[in-house]
Amino acid sequence: MPHPPSPRGNSITFPRLGFALFPTRGIAPLGYAALAFAPGVTAGVLIRRTVPAMAATLATFLLIQIAWPIWVRPHLIPPARKLVALTAATIPDAELAAGPGGSTILAPSLPGMTGDWIISTRDIGPAGRPFNVNSVSACQGTTPQACDNTLSTLHLRAVIACQPASRFWALQWYETGIFLAAAMILAGFCFWSIRSRRLSR
Repeated sequence: MPHPPSPRGNSITFPRLGFALFPTRGIAPLGYAALAFAPGVTAGVLIRRTVPAMAATLATFLLIQIAWPIWVRPHLIPPARKLVALTAATIPDAELAAGPGGSTILAPSLPGMTGDWIISTRDIGPAGRPFNVNSVSACQGTTPQACDNTLSTLHLRAVIACQPASRFWALQWYETGIFLAAAMILAGFCFWSIRSRRLSR
């Protein structure tokens, strides 16, 4: 097994672009409030029964809360991509992380990326092929220093996809605008549905 992080990964940070903080900061709560209210009214108009409508509203809101930050928010603006050389200077501060296909990668921690939302990291070798730390014999049951020394000679690079912290307000406006537009569309549908029922009587 590769050596566990020595001073690597001992602190937990919550970027304000990520799952926990983003929906509670800036103007995003307005969008989420509209997102909770409009589907509730729509469910009531369509189902016409209080408890089933409440259940449908809750299920829809929870689904969006889970799916949106995983599949949509990271790509509202195309992620920035950074190429970081894994050298003797950057490897000791990197974290061991799970990579594609069950591999183990080095995820560098750089001062210039403080607050950035890291979406994905992958390591590549000089030829651009994916690299797996588990393939290095010096990292199998030896000392962390021996592993680091070997890795620093392999000319590895980390390809990092991220949303920079500077995009906080841009993403806030994008997300809130989409939710408010969806709420207006649902409100228009409710108005049309109620009006159609009254005219058909």
